[in-house]
Amino acid sequence: MLLSKVFHTEKDLEIRNIMFDSRKETPDSIFFAMKGKINDGHTFIGKAIANGAICIVHSDPVDRKEGIVYIQTEDVTSAYVTFCKAFYDNAIDKMNVIGITGTNGKTTIAWILRDLISHFNGCGYIGTMGYCYDEEVHDSDRNLTTPKPDELFRIAKEMYDHGCQTLVLEASSEGLLTRRLEQIHFSTAVFNNLSADHFDVHGDMESYFQAKCILFDMLGKEDKAIINIDDEYGKRLIESSKARNISYAIDTEADYRAINIQLHNDGSEFVLLHDGERHHIRTNMPARFNVYNILAVIAVLNENGYAIEKIIPYLETTQLTPGRCQLIEEGQDFNVVVDFAFTENSFVKVFDFAESITPDDRKIIAVFGASGDRDHNRRPGTARVADERADTVILSYDDPATEDMMEILIDLKSYFKKLDPEIILDRVEAIRKAIRLADNGDTVLLLGKGSDHFFLCKEGRVPYISDETVAKEAIRDKFMNKL
Repeated sequence: MLLSKVFHTEKDLEIRNIMFDSRKETPDSIFFAMKGKINDGHTFIGKAIANGAICIVHSDPVDRKEGIVYIQTEDVTSAYVTFCKAFYDNAIDKMNVIGITGTNGKTTIAWILRDLISHFNGCGYIGTMGYCYDEEVHDSDRNLTTPKPDELFRIAKEMYDHGCQTLVLEASSEGLLTRRLEQIHFSTAVFNNLSADHFDVHGDMESYFQAKCILFDMLGKEDKAIINIDDEYGKRLIESSKARNISYAIDTEADYRAINIQLHNDGSEFVLLHDGERHHIRTNMPARFNVYNILAVIAVLNENGYAIEKIIPYLETTQLTPGRCQLIEEGQDFNVVVDFAFTENSFVKVFDFAESITPDDRKIIAVFGASGDRDHNRRPGTARVADERADTVILSYDDPATEDMMEILIDLKSYFKKLDPEIILDRVEAIRKAIRLADNGDTVLLLGKGSDHFFLCKEGRVPYISDETVAKEAIRDKFMNKL
């Protein structure tokens, strides 16, 4: 792309690549010297030039090298977003973009929306699961819920070129705060809930909430803000939003409300009240928290022109989100649930579900750990919930990052008051033991990793076969040993 398409310069250049990492050889590229929390991109300009950068965008004065085009601007981040969007033909502007935010449920809502919309039109998904269109799931380059603009706009163009008219995007608080979603027009934004998390990034609850509000501040008056008003922060948000506000709830009168809820092991039923009409909804998604997710999905679809009557049949067989309240079925006489839960609030919800499917005289066995480097304040909360509501807990491997996993687990164990959790460092063995301990009617919870096929360690991603695969093999082995 010609540099002049975005910037006014005396010398025009053909830019063939956007350099994100100055350590990687990237010929004929443009490098943006952005300032982050830790690093200042200005210090890497020399390395960027050595690795192929022919244009440098910077804010501070720099020593100039002959043959390189320098563009000085007050806001390098804005220039970066603008260039990335143009580099990928502004394809995202040609799509209907739906943003989902909140602490819990973003992935489930976004994943189901993609599945249901795909029955009618081409639809892509970007979020925690990577990115997906045409039923094919791809990993994102940097393992971020909300990718950085160079990757985000590249993926959007790829989707548009493959016929996607709609993009459903998980908008993380960190992605919003770091302006990754700047210059994207969202026709619809969803707020599902807010609970304590990401304090390593935001510091406190109010700052976390204000980061989520950025998505709704981006909406125009005719855009749609779809908000869960059973959540206290949702009530605040709907009062401040200047968009066309649409509410959903279970416990409160709302534009989309679920009543007469019936929860089953393999799904749920409820009556949807909307616009003076009642609709009987059946879904293959279990647990009360998924009723909120389904309400959000219905509201988004209906407000975007899809009739409720046309949506209802697909809700019974929607494509379930891997690793989100996923029941493992191998013919066993006990329950095994894989879930991504790693915060106190998500633990409460998954234990609520576990208790709803576990007889009072049966036990709940939980396997989980804690991640390194991120918010250590998560550990006391998850430990407290498990200590109060599980019968047996095994602490095991998660994502240590740069920390020592055993030290993480010893710290996690220190927050237990009632139970004395066993530590089994090998997650495969921990899951196998939990399965061996399970009797008829018991429930085994495998928490924290969801559908992940890797561990995040100091050396990067280390392959892992997934909790689902381990559980299935362990169940089969248990039955074989009984024969």
